Amino acid sequence: MFSKSSPFFDALRHRGRTFWAAALFIPCFAATASAPGDREEAIFLDDIPVVLSASRLSQPINEAPVAVTVIDHQMIRDSGAWDLSEIFRLVPGMYVAYHADPYFSADSTVAYHGMVTTTTSDRMQVLIDGRSVYAGLFGGVNWNDLPIVIADIERIEVVRGPDSASYGANSYLGVINIITRHAAESQGGSVSLTGGRSRSEGVFRYGGKSGDLSYRITASLRKDNGEDDYIHNPTSQNTFWTLNKFDNKTMQIFNLRTDYQINASDTLEFQFGFNGGPREVGEYKNVSAITRQAENHFEMLNWRRALDGDGELAIKAFHTSEKVDATLRDSDGISDGDIRFNRFDLEVQHTFSPFQDGRLVWGGSVRYDKTYAPYYLGVGDNQYLYGEFPFHLQRLFGNLEWRVRPDVIINTGAMLEHNSYTGNDVTPRIAANWHVTPEHTFRISHSRATRSPSVYEKVYEAYWRGPDFYPALPELRPERVQSTEIGYMGKVGKADIDFRIFYDDYHDLIDVRKAASAASGNLNAGRALMRGYELQLKAPMSDKTRIIYGLSGGGVKSDNINGVIYSDSLPKYNHSLMLSHTFSESWQGSLVAYQIAKTKFNATDYNPTQNRGYYIDGNRRLDGRLNRQFLLAGKHAEVTLVVQNMLNAHYFEYRHDNEFPGRLARLNFKLDF
Repeated sequence: MFSKSSPFFDALRHRGRTFWAAALFIPCFAATASAPGDREEAIFLDDIPVVLSASRLSQPINEAPVAVTVIDHQMIRDSGAWDLSEIFRLVPGMYVAYHADPYFSADSTVAYHGMVTTTTSDRMQVLIDGRSVYAGLFGGVNWNDLPIVIADIERIEVVRGPDSASYGANSYLGVINIITRHAAESQGGSVSLTGGRSRSEGVFRYGGKSGDLSYRITASLRKDNGEDDYIHNPTSQNTFWTLNKFDNKTMQIFNLRTDYQINASDTLEFQFGFNGGPREVGEYKNVSAITRQAENHFEMLNWRRALDGDGELAIKAFHTSEKVDATLRDSDGISDGDIRFNRFDLEVQHTFSPFQDGRLVWGGSVRYDKTYAPYYLGVGDNQYLYGEFPFHLQRLFGNLEWRVRPDVIINTGAMLEHNSYTGNDVTPRIAANWHVTPEHTFRISHSRATRSPSVYEKVYEAYWRGPDFYPALPELRPERVQSTEIGYMGKVGKADIDFRIFYDDYHDLIDVRKAASAASGNLNAGRALMRGYELQLKAPMSDKTRIIYGLSGGGVKSDNINGVIYSDSLPKYNHSLMLSHTFSESWQGSLVAYQIAKTKFNATDYNPTQNRGYYIDGNRRLDGRLNRQFLLAGKHAEVTLVVQNMLNAHYFEYRHDNEFPGRLARLNFKLDF
């Protein structure tokens, strides 16, 4: 994949010498310092959850090198979430805005630690079963276009902090890994019907088994009329600011998963998913779709071989295809809004123990993306920019876990990348976890991470560097961050506590949308310093009652160069509280409350004459869920009532033309057979 004379290896020799040397030589030192038989058993509690996503190694959560929030299947049910994106309101430090994108996909914004200058939230990696769904055109994730049904999700692991050492560029602020249920865990059939204000859905699922082959098929049809047509509390009587976006949508989803146990050592997993249907997009007197039809599908093959000593060899290959057929209306008339995107990815990963008390995961991957979007990528009169835009990526990675002694664990690793946009990069990390007692653990870590330019940003760079503008403009560089955190995980009584403080230094932040950025001579001029804290608490108040609480806050300081606003983009506080209770074997209920302080976003929303400033006011919201389970003709059945925004609050999220709907109630009936 690489030759020793390639620029990739030149980067190894010349970038980040001190930090990278430490990350490389700690494993060598560990191999000589740890002799067989001189270690005691590891110290951890039986009820500590195991996470898979932080370092690519299966680890107790209090031995992971970075903070992780685990959202299990029951939490997903208790949340009453309708959209997948809503679930992340439960994650400390996460900002979620309902259907915030007015132009491209009328989709939600999910962003970690503020830093939201566009609705696409392009600074966080999102995986489904380890498959990247990070979009190529603008970055970020189109949540409503994912070929997945919430009921098929086993759990979600959210890495709260940069994780480029494990997942490369674009794991800049954090990583979301959505893990679906094994086919063997979804046997039998079920049908689910949901109806409510502006929403309806039908889901059919069937799982079976033939010998050593397990399979599951899921099909659903969902209709969502999105936001209310009119804004209830407009900040201006200008017609533009009294109307919500065009965001009605229909989603047809089909998903297939098979898991085949070839022999005692080898397993083969295959997945196929499809999501399609008509989608509205746009807003009053701006870009809007006359017709817009979206179709997305993927195929993934994952082979694993169990090796001696708990080792594993895995090969994963997947293909993703995104297709949009659209006719758009804007100020210039009628335009072709078609989009085509294809991704091909192959990854090999090997896990083994190189020495006693050490585990190492290492591997590599290659990726090829191809994007076609003439409306979004045809900038100005530069017709040569129309066409298909390729992107090539190669990676090598490694992460070592070394148990120095029973109560001290060192995690160190790095990702080496080469891509066709910005060349070579090395993103290392080192972390130490100390079990002061089995119930109390401290963690300190330092890491570096990057974000590569999106296709849109790369095309705009070419536009600004054209002969009519600034041909001497330097080439785009990846965005960079240096992150340091101190964390604590402990058990006080029956309560599990996760607390961390962090300091992140973001620099080389990209802005290609403002002419002032190009005129300044540097599209990578942005910088921001972020300090903050996060608290997560899970506690059983009794055998039948559970409480889950999240709190985060902090501040961002920036020079806000060229009018790109980063200062104070992290809310002063953000609360979430889930209370779930089992009344009896048949009845179960939950209440979920959210509160967020006022938040500052990009200056494009600033207009004092219309009584709108940089800030979006703080808001509160209360959701409720009541579930009744019973037998119907000898089969398990349940009825669930969900009411979101029970207090009927009308508030804005992200922009002053993005008002959350009022009270939304829906009723669900589910029957297993």
